[in-house]
Amino acid sequence: MPHLGILTSRSHPTLPYLLDELAAVPGLQITLLFDAKDFSDKDRAIFADRTQGAFPLRDTASLFARCACVDVPNHNDPQCLAEVRARQIDLLHNGGTPRRVGPELLRAAPRGVLNAHPGILPKYRGATCCEWAIRNDEPVGVTAHFMDEGLDSGPILFPRELAVRKGMDYSAVRVALYRLALKTGAEAAQAVFANDLSPAKLPPQPPGEAFKPIPDDLLAAVKRKLAAGEYKCAK
Repeated sequence: MPHLGILTSRSHPTLPYLLDELAAVPGLQITLLFDAKDFSDKDRAIFADRTQGAFPLRDTASLFARCACVDVPNHNDPQCLAEVRARQIDLLHNGGTPRRVGPELLRAAPRGVLNAHPGILPKYRGATCCEWAIRNDEPVGVTAHFMDEGLDSGPILFPRELAVRKGMDYSAVRVALYRLALKTGAEAAQAVFANDLSPAKLPPQPPGEAFKPIPDDLLAAVKRKLAAGEYKCAK
C-alpha cells in the first residue's frame, strides 16, 4: 500500500480540503506530520483576504481519525526524519509546512517531497505568482513538482492552467487557484505511485525567475485590473 506523509500544521485552513481530494486516491495510507509551528496570524489574515470565507473551518476530528497523526517540534528535526523512516513513508507532500524543507528531509522518503506550486513553472517561482502573472497578463496556474534545495526549482511533473473567466474578481480567482492546487496535489501523488516516479527519474527544471511578494500598491492594481475586466488572459 503506498504511504504518503503530509507536512502540515494542525490548523492549516486547507488541510481538510486536501484530505478530501486524497480520499479519491485508491489504497492510499496517509500519515499527517504536524509541525509545532502553527499557521501564523499573518498568514491567516492573507488567506482570509484572498478567500473571503470560501474555506470555512471544519471539525477535523473525523478526518484526522482516518490517518496516522504525528506531532514533531520541527519538520526538519531528527524526530521527524526518524518518523518518516520508521513508518516507511514512500512520498512526502507539502501540505503547508511552515519550514523551508531542508536537505535531509528532502531525502528522507524514497520518492522525495511533492509540492503543488501556485504558479506556472519554471517562469513563476517564489511568492504571489498568481498576482505577478495577472499583472503581466500571463496565465495563472499550478505546477506539480518535486522539491529540491532551491526555490520551486525541482523536477516538474505537470502544470495545470487555471481558466479565468471575465468577471471573476480577485477572491474568485484566488479561491479557484487554491482548489486547483489541492486537486493537482492529489493527482500528482496518484501519478507518482502509478508511474513509479521520483526526482531522479525526471529531467531537471529549466532556469526561471524567483518572484518576491508583490507590493501592496501593485496588489491593489491587480485587484482593480480584474474588477475592470482588463486581464488579457481572462476568457
